Amino acid sequence: MARVGAAVVKTALSCIDEDELIELTRALIRIPSVVRPDDPGATEAMVARHVEVWLTKQGFDLEVQEVAPGRPNVVAWLGEKGAGKSLLLEGHTDVVTEGDPVEWTHPPFEADLVGGRIYGRGAADMKSGLAAAMVAAAAIKRSGVALGGRLVVGALVDEEGDMLGAKHLCTTAIGRELDAAIICEPEQNELCLEQRGVVWARVAIRGRMAHGAMPEAGVNPITALGALLHEVPALERRLRRLCRRSPHLRPPTVTPTIARAPVQGVEQPNVIPSSARALLDVRLTPGPDEAAVVREIDAACRRAMARCPGSTVEWEPVNGFRLATRVERTEPLARAMVAGVRQATGRRAVFGGVPGSTDGTILRTALGIPIVTCGPGNRLIPHQVDEYVEITELVDAAKIYVASALNFLQA
Repeated sequence: MARVGAAVVKTALSCIDEDELIELTRALIRIPSVVRPDDPGATEAMVARHVEVWLTKQGFDLEVQEVAPGRPNVVAWLGEKGAGKSLLLEGHTDVVTEGDPVEWTHPPFEADLVGGRIYGRGAADMKSGLAAAMVAAAAIKRSGVALGGRLVVGALVDEEGDMLGAKHLCTTAIGRELDAAIICEPEQNELCLEQRGVVWARVAIRGRMAHGAMPEAGVNPITALGALLHEVPALERRLRRLCRRSPHLRPPTVTPTIARAPVQGVEQPNVIPSSARALLDVRLTPGPDEAAVVREIDAACRRAMARCPGSTVEWEPVNGFRLATRVERTEPLARAMVAGVRQATGRRAVFGGVPGSTDGTILRTALGIPIVTCGPGNRLIPHQVDEYVEITELVDAAKIYVASALNFLQA
């Protein structure tokens, strides 16, 4: 993958308006896009509309794809693929709950600009990355540089949930033509070629109701739940043996996040319930396939049942499997971005890994395309109170996207 000439990159970089980038980021943060299932009006619709209007004013061709009621993807593009390639700059429009606003030093949806930082829910995850992608694409368009392919900007819904937006994009004509994607998630502008996978294992445990004074007459599902939790460290060790070690990712983890009994009915101190449930958050590094992971979780459930005769312990994956992903440094996209970081910032690229899963997981597994995750924001700050993004990282991200896109699409 050859890098484009310095003059071409310099021309496009000069078309980045830093003030415009900052104000677009703040405008996106100010539009709450927390999806609240009990409120039909609380979706990504308003922020998607803002993205649509902004890109339309810049002269982009675009599609608004209704993924679910009130939940549209906005997909814009520059150039035609032809005999060249198609590159996606991807961001999501939903954000997680702000929690209790009283806990925030800076109000979660006011986008305060203080000390070189923009504060607010979604500042890092990931209104800033989305804004940087939009401004980068606009800068390339304004520069008049002729692309040897198509540059796509995707503002997708539901990344924080079931990733419906990414799944939908993969079924569309423009999605199926993609050759690579830059996932603009907050990773301190490191080039992340690996990301952990996730399986949410929802466990259903059945026992038999009985009086608390006569436990021998029933089968206590809470005992079986305890047995399952006892199996968690061993399950984690077995998964670690299956997975490859990574210099950039934490080893696999198995974390109980939900435990509940009874599942239905009234809680009573003298009643052994008939059922219990648990959820295990299973994080994986590259290596095992879906079948191998299933076998290990199945085995843990069987061992828990054996320790509590008469119980049943069964599980199912919530939202399917999102296995870990990896691309090699020799991939054309990775090489284009290594050169792009140097051209845009004057610094060497730093490599890292994504601790969670992203929309890129879907794009990688469904389309088989290489993905690199790279975006502004400290990777530890998402979902926290007083979330923020550094202005310097925000501007650098837009520059990196410009140079990397020009390299990959052979402008």
